[in-house]
Amino acid sequence: MKAKEIVETFVEKLWNQRQLALADDLFPSDFVAEPIAYQSLWQGTGPESMKHHIQEWLEGMPDLQMKTIAMMVQDDRVWSRWEMTGTHDGVLYGIPPTGKPIRALGVTLFEIEDNQIRSLQTIFDGLGLMQQMEVLPDAGTLIANYLSKIG
Repeated sequence: MKAKEIVETFVEKLWNQRQLALADDLFPSDFVAEPIAYQSLWQGTGPESMKHHIQEWLEGMPDLQMKTIAMMVQDDRVWSRWEMTGTHDGVLYGIPPTGKPIRALGVTLFEIEDNQIRSLQTIFDGLGLMQQMEVLPDAGTLIANYLSKIG
């Protein structure tokens, strides 16, 4: 498979079709995620870590869907701009269900080696996600609150 096809399989079959067993083929045993933004909740290594990560998201957003918006391929590197949508109907990283619709954007850099995802680095709008779940106020309110304190 070409690098682009591997990433397309990752998005469509692992995330959208919930075929988590495919992680065993797509990730080497020494795979380690390298989040760009702070994300202390990622656990473990290898294919099991990816399965766990996806399951955590699906517990919080059972109807979650991923969509690739744009993709750029250079040799064995793939940059993917994506959109995640769903409804916060379950506990997501300790946050009780809000029933709120969610739309989050992100970018992932995949490095492919020997027809597997050797590494991935992701950054996404976690602040926006929290604001959509109404865990945090919107950006305008945050700024106004800050400005009122510095006076």
